[in-house]
Amino acid sequence: MAWLGVVLLVAGGATVLTADGRLGGVDLALAGAVALAVGAFLLVVAILRLRRRRRPGPVAAGAQAYYRTSTGKIVAMVVAVLYIVSPIDLIPDVFLPVGVVDDATALTWLLFAFGQEYTRRSRARRAVAAGPERAAEPSPGSLPRRGSSR
Repeated sequence: MAWLGVVLLVAGGATVLTADGRLGGVDLALAGAVALAVGAFLLVVAILRLRRRRRPGPVAAGAQAYYRTSTGKIVAMVVAVLYIVSPIDLIPDVFLPVGVVDDATALTWLLFAFGQEYTRRSRARRAVAAGPERAAEPSPGSLPRRGSSR
């Protein structure tokens, strides 16, 4: 749902900024604004779902059975979506191309944050699926190398 929201947000924003006229009786700027609004809604819903508590896994897995995103990161992600959609910017969008750079920066950070949360959640899921005996084993990258002073 988050990736669909990102696609609609980008496509709607590009349409609003660049399209002019009608296509098949539909005003392109209005269609872009609707896509932008739907994309923003989907993104905010997906961000708020990050905080939802997951069902704990096996009892032996303990407190590491789920992963929750911090409230501060969720607030920052929602603010980034609202900043991208909002017509009020640090640098107005009419000053092309510099005006679009602040929105693009917020979108880039948002994509990075989503990727980071996806990676963290998938690692937590794999640790639970591996069971407590595998979770207690050190990973090969954490073992000291021969001849190292670690």
